[in-house]
Amino acid sequence: MSNNLVITSGYKYIDIDAYASIIAYRELLKKQGVNATASTLSTLNQSIPPFILGLKYRLDSADTLKDAKYIVLDTSNPDSFDERVTIDNLVEIIDHHTGFEDYWKNYPNVKTQIEFIGSICTIIFERIVSSGYTEILDTDLCKLLVAGILDNTLNLKSSITTDRDHNAYNKLIRIGNISSDFYIEYFSACESEILKNFTKAIKDDTKIEKVGVLPAVIGQMVILNIKDFNIEEMKKVFAEYPEWLINVISLEDGKSYLYFGGDTVQERLEELFDKQCDAYDLLVLDNFLLRKQIMKKAQEMSSL
Repeated sequence: MSNNLVITSGYKYIDIDAYASIIAYRELLKKQGVNATASTLSTLNQSIPPFILGLKYRLDSADTLKDAKYIVLDTSNPDSFDERVTIDNLVEIIDHHTGFEDYWKNYPNVKTQIEFIGSICTIIFERIVSSGYTEILDTDLCKLLVAGILDNTLNLKSSITTDRDHNAYNKLIRIGNISSDFYIEYFSACESEILKNFTKAIKDDTKIEKVGVLPAVIGQMVILNIKDFNIEEMKKVFAEYPEWLINVISLEDGKSYLYFGGDTVQERLEELFDKQCDAYDLLVLDNFLLRKQIMKKAQEMSSL
């Protein structure tokens, strides 16, 4: 294997789950004597606020290293990989989004762990524990992993949250001596970043990926209260696309507000959720769903 091992994630943008997990996995591999770095060519989205960036653990330079081998976390879709990654230089995938398991069976040289769980940070925490190197879990590294779990499970209240996520969270706040109110600090900081540059926040958390009946352009935003969401500004962002969807999760009322555009999107969403739209361009779900859950639902429907 190459002397240069790079841990990275997806293309275009990464969230706190990817950011924290690639850094934590780097720390574990370095402890095991591996020459590992963690980097991305992608934009960091608003789920990584300044106080998280101010922790002592940071990303490495994203220079393309000669003969480097790559580990990809938080995505297993080959079309979504960091631009430096190819089938030939890829050695491992760790993901919590299902759907590409069969694809990777064609590449036995790529080690894979793909399972539907709340957060990739949970899996990395479990690897740290099973390796016997829990001493690397100081307060700052614990805060990174806790933030990833909180963000991807929406404060452990999302239906995708597993017992493993709860277990990882509880152990991390104890090991890192982190206050149980840390979630308030984290989500408040994220919303401040969203409101500071609303348009950029939407663009930095929009995926271009066609799944089932869904539009290929799918955004997501997590806010404390739907009243803080600027609908008119959001529509300007998506004006260039013939079809689009954004999942706005309101934590205070626990609902997903699905705003959309496109001539046939309403009909397709109503079929997907068996629910009538609340307005011409809005479908409100009684409970919030993460984008990955919506995509999984659409994928399952298309396979019927």
